[in-house]
Amino acid sequence: MFGNYYHYFIAGLPEIFFDDSEINFRMPEFKKELEEHIKPQDYKLIELLFLYYDNENLLHFLKEEFGHFNELGNYSVADFEIEFSDERKNIFPAYMYEFYEFYKDEERQNIDKSWENILTEMYFDYVLKTKNDFLKQWFEFNMNVKNILTAINCRKFNFSLEKHLIGKNFITESLQKNTSKDFGLDVDFPVVIDIINLSEKENILALEKDLDLLRWKKIDEITLFEYFSIDAVLAYTLKLDIAYRWLLLSEEEGRRFFKQIISDLKTSFEFPKEFTINGKNK
Repeated sequence: MFGNYYHYFIAGLPEIFFDDSEINFRMPEFKKELEEHIKPQDYKLIELLFLYYDNENLLHFLKEEFGHFNELGNYSVADFEIEFSDERKNIFPAYMYEFYEFYKDEERQNIDKSWENILTEMYFDYVLKTKNDFLKQWFEFNMNVKNILTAINCRKFNFSLEKHLIGKNFITESLQKNTSKDFGLDVDFPVVIDIINLSEKENILALEKDLDLLRWKKIDEITLFEYFSIDAVLAYTLKLDIAYRWLLLSEEEGRRFFKQIISDLKTSFEFPKEFTINGKNK
């Protein structure tokens, strides 16, 4: 069965570059354009890309941080209020309801993994079931990169690795069992060398940007011969999301972004005492 093609829509899109400084339209506006021009069955694939923001919004909802909702999510504050009430319409992916019940269960409050890691693991388990080959490769690549970075940090600070990994595949198995510098992954997942080298950077913002460049190159790699298919639309959406995020990152937002990264690390790892200065984490 042949897929849908979007010759007119894709031909009208401006070319974007990783360090683009001249994007003249906002990501939320582009998302609306997608909804108007992409066939419903294909738009469901688009929505999988934005579930990342819904995960953020779910955590904000549970913490009653309603002013922090990201408009790029698929669902509004009102949707969250309805779906976690007696008026539930079951419009969310199943894992979000599962996580909500897990979060509200007082007997599960003393868990080893952070709430963010639990939700992320449920999310990847859900999106990796997609039948779209491009998205499957994309999500698996991101999960692997996340796990390798986690393993590097655990090794650096001598933390237990098992409770911090997301999902299960040959990558997680190697990360747990192989003691070599590259975790024995240089052949099957050669980008591990790049990740290890980048992880040595002291500037976390520079690290995050270089990791996004790796992701950008991965998008190019898996859509090399895609021109007007839904995969080409998905690839463009991902690239625009990356470029737009860095375009918006002012100096002040950069500091906030840095603090958020540190906060995420603190929720995932218990830093040793020697990693503190004047009682505060570095």
